[in-house]
Amino acid sequence: MRRIVVCALAAFFSACSPPAGTSGQAAAQGTGGEAAFLARCTADLIAQNPQARQWAPDECAQRWQTVAASGPLAEAILSTVGGAAPSSDRLGRDIAVQVDRAARTVTWSWAETGAMIPYDAVGALQERGAEVAMIGCSQLGVGEFSKAYRVTPPTGAPFPLTIYDRIAPTANAESFYNVTAELNGQVRTLAQLRSDGMEWTESCAY
Repeated sequence: MRRIVVCALAAFFSACSPPAGTSGQAAAQGTGGEAAFLARCTADLIAQNPQARQWAPDECAQRWQTVAASGPLAEAILSTVGGAAPSSDRLGRDIAVQVDRAARTVTWSWAETGAMIPYDAVGALQERGAEVAMIGCSQLGVGEFSKAYRVTPPTGAPFPLTIYDRIAPTANAESFYNVTAELNGQVRTLAQLRSDGMEWTESCAY
C-alpha cells in the first residue's frame, strides 16, 4: 500500500486555531515508558483474572509493541491539534493522511489484507501524558468497532478522537485502522452519539 499525504496540509493547519500543545511537552509528562507499561498492564490483567499470571507478560509485551509503533502517530495527532502541520516522514509504514477542510478533521488510515492491527493510538497518547476517556463504542460487526474518545492533552483543551478498527475475519479480508481527530473542539456526549441512529454503548463488548 502507499502512503498518501494531502498537499493542502500546510495551508489547512496554518488556518486552524485549536488549543496549543506540543508533542515534546506530552512526552515529558508520559507514564513511564516500556517498563512501567509492562508492569501496569501485567498487574491489570492479573487483577481481572488471577490465571493471567501465566500469559500476561507475553500479552503485555505484544501490546507494548503496538503502543511503541504508534508513537509517531500520537505525535502527529498532538501536533495537529496544537495547530502545527505534522510531517509524514516519521509516520508508520502504509499510513495514509487525509484532510477534510469542510468538516475540520484529519484522518490517519492503515489497511492490510489478513493482518493484525499493529497500532494503538490510545496507548501511545496516554504514554505522552494525554488523558483518554472513551465516550462510546458502536459494534458494527464481528471484530469491527467505531470508538469515540475525549482526549485531554497535557496542555490545551480536550478534543474528540474517533477510531474505526476492523480485524480481518478471514486471511483474504482487509483489516482497517482509522484514527480521526476533530479540530472543531466539540466533544460529543454519549447521548449525542446515539442521535445518529447507531447503537452506542459506554464501552466495547471486547
